[in-house]
Amino acid sequence: MSLAGAIADARKSATRMYINNFADKGRQNTVDMLLGRLVEQHPVYLYDPVNDFLDSQLQERAHEYTTAETIDIYAGTFNLNGKGANIKQDLSAWLCPWLGAQNRQPDIVAVGFQEMVELSPQQIMSTDPSRRQVWEQAVKLTINNQMNNPKQEEYVLLRSGQLVGAALVVFVKSSALKKIKNVEGSVKKTGMSGMAGNKGAVAIRMDYANTRICLVTAHLAAGFANYEERNRDYRTISHGLRFQRNRSIDDHDTVIWLGDFNYRIGLSDDKVRRLIQAGDLGTLYQNDQLNLQMVAGHAFPFYSESQITFMPTYKYDNGTDEYDTSEKARIPAWCDRILRKGNNLKQSEYATAPLRFSDHRPVYATFRCTVQNIDEQRKDELSRSLHETRKPDVTHARANGNEKTQEDHAGYLSVAAGLPPASSDRRKWWLDHGLPARSQIQPPQSNMMLNPMRPPNPFTATNESDWIMVGRSEEPGGSERRISTSPSGIRSPLQPPVRKPEASGLMSTQVFSKDLLASPTLPSPRRSSTASTVRRKPAPPVPKKPPVLSKSGTVPSNGPTNATEHTPTEDSWNGDHDSASFPAPSPRKGSGTSTSQAGLSPFTGENKGRRPPPTSFQSRALPTPRGGGGRGSGRGNLLDQDDEGAQTIPSLQPLRPQ
Repeated sequence: MSLAGAIADARKSATRMYINNFADKGRQNTVDMLLGRLVEQHPVYLYDPVNDFLDSQLQERAHEYTTAETIDIYAGTFNLNGKGANIKQDLSAWLCPWLGAQNRQPDIVAVGFQEMVELSPQQIMSTDPSRRQVWEQAVKLTINNQMNNPKQEEYVLLRSGQLVGAALVVFVKSSALKKIKNVEGSVKKTGMSGMAGNKGAVAIRMDYANTRICLVTAHLAAGFANYEERNRDYRTISHGLRFQRNRSIDDHDTVIWLGDFNYRIGLSDDKVRRLIQAGDLGTLYQNDQLNLQMVAGHAFPFYSESQITFMPTYKYDNGTDEYDTSEKARIPAWCDRILRKGNNLKQSEYATAPLRFSDHRPVYATFRCTVQNIDEQRKDELSRSLHETRKPDVTHARANGNEKTQEDHAGYLSVAAGLPPASSDRRKWWLDHGLPARSQIQPPQSNMMLNPMRPPNPFTATNESDWIMVGRSEEPGGSERRISTSPSGIRSPLQPPVRKPEASGLMSTQVFSKDLLASPTLPSPRRSSTASTVRRKPAPPVPKKPPVLSKSGTVPSNGPTNATEHTPTEDSWNGDHDSASFPAPSPRKGSGTSTSQAGLSPFTGENKGRRPPPTSFQSRALPTPRGGGGRGSGRGNLLDQDDEGAQTIPSLQPLRPQ
């Protein structure tokens, strides 16, 4: 190989290595797809006993590599009602409340807007960013121009998002930028079943140090009686709004919702106004729709709201402090709210500001948030130490004892009794030495089975037992049903009910097919949906033999001689006679085996070895069959003229020609 060829190969190898390790975005996307981390995917959970053990130990010793830090967060929301002409008005009373007694500069400033533009039919289908950019500059100038103390830091825009008239703007102190990473934004439409953006939410998430923070501004459905639709909007946003790697709002340590939620007060307009004049905010809050829905668990579960100490923020006449005096006379309500969720979050203030150029009043809240700072180097050292400490207890040496183990995870013992060792590339517990898996587990008793209520993950703590008792319960109507009883008291059916066959005199007159007679058991008939007994169609009368084919018109017998007296009629076939009153049906020609040979009753399948029930028909006069009659008479016997043989017939079976 020439020198030029070697250099070309080296260049190609370096280029390929760079593309595979730094420029191949498809590889990461493939990994995320396989793990269920893409949008609208369900996550894939990987259970590893070794990693689970290390994680539990690291959590118990988190104080060794974690330090806590407290930051301040400001959150404000304002429904502008499409009023953009007053953008130069002083906003410090709303955006800079920390300049008062506390004089604490927040680390994060989150401002949410609703109805930045008039929600006309043309506007709700598109987003105009120019109005949002104007309000961004107004907020930035307000919070930076109020810093009289030279020690206060300047705020910078971290990220902003917009959905038609709703927008969220997040500012942070310049010194906090080095602690923030993984900043993302997302939107979710809820107007017109998710097609229009007049209603919906805008969310921004970040990792502040090692704490995940999510900020959401929302504009929910309007209307006094549409609280159920507002609940649906919340569920749509909470489950449908997704970030990268399929992260949802609930996948964060700290969550703050702010916006115009449009929940109203469930009282009449006159009563609400009288309570406002009397300052009875407690009675108003007891009838607040959002409060009632949160208590019932229909909206914002596990969220909290501080005590409301300000008057309803909707609806005012523009430029005044008077509630709506128009013909609509809308009921005053707390439409603008701020909610929080997180054990590391503590709210310190919840108030409103006197800005009157909109029909809403702006609301703001301040929080103290505890974030975690993890020393990654110290954590890695502790993880390796725990792994080395655990390794001698769960690993074993190779056969010769001198060489190292095949791999770090080869030969692990069971982490719990009854579980197989951890699998590896060379040893899989479900394919041991290339053999297919075969369960060796046997139930402790014959009437026990595995508990189907146990969780699929064997490492999940549960109160359910491994085995449950299986018994039988008798149901009304003669059917049996297998049931199982678990320790939690849940009774679950294991098999469909089996109907016991019923024996009646009516069934003895039926003609069964060859396959049915040869079957050891009969299929159970379906249970009627009603309680009444179904009446079967009456069988045809027994035909009589023509007199021209008989030597005498009657058959002598010990009973009465009137044959018509005992001819079956429609009323006599309604099941009033027992099975002993009529003979069993004759087997069909060519069936090969009769009922008596099979040892089965054609109706129950349980009378094997028993003789057929005695017939009392011989004490009655036999009706004279007619030629060419029904199915029971048989056309092949019309040439038979033996009257003496007819007297010995034990049933209605006709004689067959030899």
